[in-house]
This record gives sequence, C-alpha cells and structure tokens, in this order.
Amino acid sequence: MKKDATKRAVMVFAFSAVLTLGMPILAAQDNMGGQGMGPQGDRAEVLQKLEKMSAALQLTPQQKEQIRPILFEEAPKLKALKSDTSMPPLQKAMKMRQISEATDAKLKPILTPAQYQTLQQMRAQERQQMMQKMEQR
Repeated sequence: MKKDATKRAVMVFAFSAVLTLGMPILAAQDNMGGQGMGPQGDRAEVLQKLEKMSAALQLTPQQKEQIRPILFEEAPKLKALKSDTSMPPLQKAMKMRQISEATDAKLKPILTPAQYQTLQQMRAQERQQMMQKMEQR
C-alpha cells in the first residue's frame, strides 16, 4: 500500500512538472510522432502559447514583447528535454521543474501580481485535470 502511494506521488510530481512547463509545446511535439519540429514549427508553437497567455492574462502589447523572448528561450530547452530518452522520468520531471521555475522568475517581474496569480491558477487547474485523467486510467 505504501509502495502504491509512493509510486502515485512520483507520477503526480512528474505530471505536475510537465504541466507547469507549458503543455502546449510538448503536446505539439507529441502530435508529430516524436520527431520534433523544425524551426518554423517551434516558432509557431511559441507564438501560439504567447497568444493563449495573452488572452488569458490580458497582456498589454508591451508585456507580450517582453514575454516573447522568454518563451523562445524556453522552447529549445523543453524540446531537448522531451527528446532525451536516456534520462529517467523522475530526473526529467525535476529538470522540467527547474526550467519552469527559471521561466517563472523571468515572467513574474513583467506580469502584474493579479496576472501572475492567474497564471499560477491556470497551471494548478491544468495539473488537477491531468491528475483526474491519470486516475481514470
């Protein structure tokens, strides 16, 4: 019983890290059969993620311009991590969490406190939805 609880906790942590990082980029890579995307695909995914954030957080044009390079910097890190099959899942989740925290640290000064709080709520909701999907399996 304790073994199941530990296994579940590790899975929860791993999926939380994935969701925190920006699932749209990872999902798009999965939809390509694990082959990854070319530079144009990467750009399109980052811009799509930026537009989604912009709508949800009601970003100003200036905020969008400040956030764009942060997302472009994050994308290749996520892509490289996603394609690294040699890394154990828990280690991969921890690395994803580090990338996410670094991105958050760069986003926080750009966003208003209310926007940042909304972003954190969105991520928490995504994690909860992923947990529900996992439990249904």
